[in-house]
Amino acid sequence: MSENTDEEAILSPPAIERLALGFGALVMLTFGLIVLGALVRANGAGLACPDWPLCFGDFVPRMDLKIAFEWTHRVVAGAVALIFLTLGKLAWRAARHDAALFKLLSVAAALLLVQILLGALTVWLKLAPWTVTAHLILGNGFAATVLIIALTLRDRVDARGTAAAASDAGRRWITCVGLLLLLQMILGGLVSSRYAGLACTEWPTCNAGLWFPSWNGNVGLQLLHRLNAYALVGCLGITAWVVRREPRLRTVGASAFALGVGQLGVGVANVLMGIPADLTGLHSALAAGLVLSVAFALRAAWSARPAPS
Repeated sequence: MSENTDEEAILSPPAIERLALGFGALVMLTFGLIVLGALVRANGAGLACPDWPLCFGDFVPRMDLKIAFEWTHRVVAGAVALIFLTLGKLAWRAARHDAALFKLLSVAAALLLVQILLGALTVWLKLAPWTVTAHLILGNGFAATVLIIALTLRDRVDARGTAAAASDAGRRWITCVGLLLLLQMILGGLVSSRYAGLACTEWPTCNAGLWFPSWNGNVGLQLLHRLNAYALVGCLGITAWVVRREPRLRTVGASAFALGVGQLGVGVANVLMGIPADLTGLHSALAAGLVLSVAFALRAAWSARPAPS
């Protein structure tokens, strides 16, 4: 009798709403972790702790600035994992008869496990570019999945979540944004992990007044990163215009476009100012915010029957 009562309490609308708030808070903590990871990288602290999971063989090592950055990053990552496990255990009961929620929780759990492994491999393999890039992409993917879990739980107690979401044109453009953003994350991760941030020292040209001096090596990687950024911002602008009359998408569409423009501006400033650590942190924060905004828009666009075009 007691077990049934506990389960009913967890499945009640107020309890589900509290779970949604909990996952929303976890999104913000994960967002902070992504930015902190960028600051670890920008301050050259990626191997400040040369072993994993301990740091110089201790749980709490002697601190300097670089060690403090890396150690704090690990502690926050541990907190994210523990909070997800706690919330996930509660949400799992609510997902017993909810296939969509069950799949989302499973995907988030898998992403978290792989992300932990990548964190270890990043240290063990001495910041191998593929581990750094994959770590960045999966971290953002985990944050986006947790956001969708929070929104899904909220919709379970909010009938407005079933409203028509987007026109066919809106869906197409939002999907285009999502694909370009994924490509930009991959390129951005490679630029960071291969230290190609200053392969082009000028803007809007690249080097010696040339727009495209070479497509080889880090210069070519930096040029691809720039060109895809222009395409992404353009696609974000078109999407914001296309969905401007769609209630569930017009605000997030405009916000994503603003974030994209800001991200482009900070990227330019990074080059012109020699990639200072604080701008690198801001660049990563805007990128993570853009990922969350686009994830919100994609879910809104594809979670319901499209409105007439």
